[in-house]
Amino acid sequence: MQILVSLVPNPAEVIPLWAAFTDAKKAVPGLEITLIGSKGINACMRRHPAVARHIDIDEDAWLKPFWSPKYWRVRAELQHQLGDALKDESTSWIDPYGSPVSRATIRNRPGRRVGVSRLDRPRLNRDYASVFPIPPELHPVQALRVLFAAELGYSLHDLEPDYGFLPKSDDAPTETDIVVDMRNLPWTEDEKLQFRNRLADAPLSIACLDYANPDLDEATQLLGHWPLIEDARYLLTGINSTAWLAAALGRPGLCLCPTDQASSQGVISTHWARQKIINIDRPPFNEPHIVAESIVQVLNRHRQDP
Repeated sequence: MQILVSLVPNPAEVIPLWAAFTDAKKAVPGLEITLIGSKGINACMRRHPAVARHIDIDEDAWLKPFWSPKYWRVRAELQHQLGDALKDESTSWIDPYGSPVSRATIRNRPGRRVGVSRLDRPRLNRDYASVFPIPPELHPVQALRVLFAAELGYSLHDLEPDYGFLPKSDDAPTETDIVVDMRNLPWTEDEKLQFRNRLADAPLSIACLDYANPDLDEATQLLGHWPLIEDARYLLTGINSTAWLAAALGRPGLCLCPTDQASSQGVISTHWARQKIINIDRPPFNEPHIVAESIVQVLNRHRQDP
């Protein structure tokens, strides 16, 4: 059995799908997943062992008017790449996001087209053969897991997600004490400087991630940072792609969330993580001097008792 899955370019939205992929692979023997998304996001998401195939699409071309020659060219190219996949009645095409591009690619295709019900804009539901009403209060990870379980007909027995990656060996060398991603932190520039100055006084090796390359999409830049994130002893980040990848890889750290959003939007670490990502959304615990001191103490303890 195979399923097609539409992606959006933002890895922070898409990485939680790995948990749904793992559930589905365990529940449906022989399941093969085909990704449909931009080149960058496919390169990132295809690292999951359940992904058998991916189809790269030009997102900009799919947003052209339907009478545009470029639109019809990419539509024909996708049809050719899909081949006979949609002729199999057991094949589901799942669109978890309902973006303009994902709806354009799935619209009017044969077979079972599955989306999330839009109660606020019911007209959009017409693009799918079937829609599931996912409660908006569900955490993003659990919402995706519920969607796949509902479509493929299995039950979720474990609320802790498994993103499909094996633990890193404790004996593996680690050169970086802390990896910092300043994006989405709820701090002013002065507060960020205060944090940097405190860490600079500590005997720690620090890596600050940079996603500012205008020539590369975020997913491609995240792939470049993957080794640093995977090998870091500890991380500090906001809710973004770095946080989600760290959670999927079982790395410990702090994720600073907007006020009152830690439980609803904070990242959830993989089930086997010995030390999980801690989501913080309240002062004084999210203030820069408290965060810096906490990190220094954690890493000092690790040095003394590795």
